[in-house]
Amino acid sequence: MTYAVLTARLALAGVLLVSAVAKARSFQESREMLDGFLRRLGPRPRKLARPAALALIAAEGATGLALLGPVQTVRPGLVVAAVLTAGFTAVAAWATVSRTQVSCACFGRPTARLGRRHVVRNAPLLGLAVLGLAGVGAASDASPELPAVVLCVVTAAVITLVTAFFDDIVDLVAGP
Repeated sequence: MTYAVLTARLALAGVLLVSAVAKARSFQESREMLDGFLRRLGPRPRKLARPAALALIAAEGATGLALLGPVQTVRPGLVVAAVLTAGFTAVAAWATVSRTQVSCACFGRPTARLGRRHVVRNAPLLGLAVLGLAGVGAASDASPELPAVVLCVVTAAVITLVTAFFDDIVDLVAGP
């Protein structure tokens, strides 16, 4: 396993697990976010907001755990991570293009209207999933070096933190 794949796995696992826990802790806000999105599809899909929120939390949590799990779960975890991040990016792009008002409670609390900043945040995550999938089969005879593994962990932690607090960082940099 290459260090790039390890970093991608850890970063995606971190982001997905933080997101799942945050959505579970602020379930009402997460349900309302999905309700806002589903409302655009008609009255019937709105009834799906609660089960959709539960399914999303479960998918994010299970995928994060799969990425941390044994080697047999990594490829499926990366596939689901790619599908999730592609879907999140597509919804953010749709909201941007259509100028639809949907609040982002992506990490449990509504922070901003879903839009371009979320496309910018999610696109690198999709890139990490693709990078992980491209390299997951590459075998290495070398034993992992501890300093390199520590660097992967630290890099993944930084990616996770920046992703989780991206809206706050953008607001801070953009100013009032």
